Amino acid sequence: MKLAACYNTWGDWELLTASIKNILPVVDMVIVVHSSKSNYEEVDAGPYQWIDDPKVYYEQYEPPLHVAMHSETAKRNHGLDLARLAGATHYLCMDADEFYNSWEVEAEKARFYDNTDLLGLVCRSRVYFAHLDLSIGIDTTLVPFIHKITPTLKHEFNRKYPFAWEGLNIRIDPTRSFNINSGVEMSPIVMEHFSWVRKDEGAYKRKIRNSTAKAHLERSNILQDLANAKEGYFCEFYGKPLVRVPNRFNIPYNGVLDEDI
Repeated sequence: MKLAACYNTWGDWELLTASIKNILPVVDMVIVVHSSKSNYEEVDAGPYQWIDDPKVYYEQYEPPLHVAMHSETAKRNHGLDLARLAGATHYLCMDADEFYNSWEVEAEKARFYDNTDLLGLVCRSRVYFAHLDLSIGIDTTLVPFIHKITPTLKHEFNRKYPFAWEGLNIRIDPTRSFNINSGVEMSPIVMEHFSWVRKDEGAYKRKIRNSTAKAHLERSNILQDLANAKEGYFCEFYGKPLVRVPNRFNIPYNGVLDEDI
């Protein structure tokens, strides 16, 4: 197995370096696909922190700008194409605020050796909110995990992709689902998603106005939830109370440098 972790990023650099350092020991290469403009043409001026490592490759790619979801999917497919060209046999799609426990990744890699018919894995996610040590717990969102690279594999909105839908409810980001309808199994691991941990209110607002779920987020009261976030607070956006969790990855950044964590 030759596993590539491919990041899709714009304007969310706060946690990227920590995320790369987290996944680097258990993959063969890291590919970071970044762009100067968001899917809504907002310009990002940095700052960027490049990791000088032979296993890490950065490429600027400006996707065609039309429907935001289509632009995002094109960017993910560019990373997949780069992994395929680099000789990777397996692929892990990531965003800049996502983390995995390394021993769990190693265990799940072994499943592909044991089952040659296995094409991919999907896992659950735990969402962190406002602070590195606050979480809503396990989210309803599922995430494509490691997938076997085939000549025809690509990201696309696919209602038949395993686990993507539960009745009328979508469970997987449609920019991350694949064009396969079988051969995908559920993994017991959890992806740790620092989805709503950013440096300040301005960074949260930038995330909202450039999200593919922009309309939904702008109608919500998520900014109020972020401002009031503390242990035990009922997060209306997720309909769950916030719980205190360990800083599992020793991330030194919590909006401002937080010496208490």
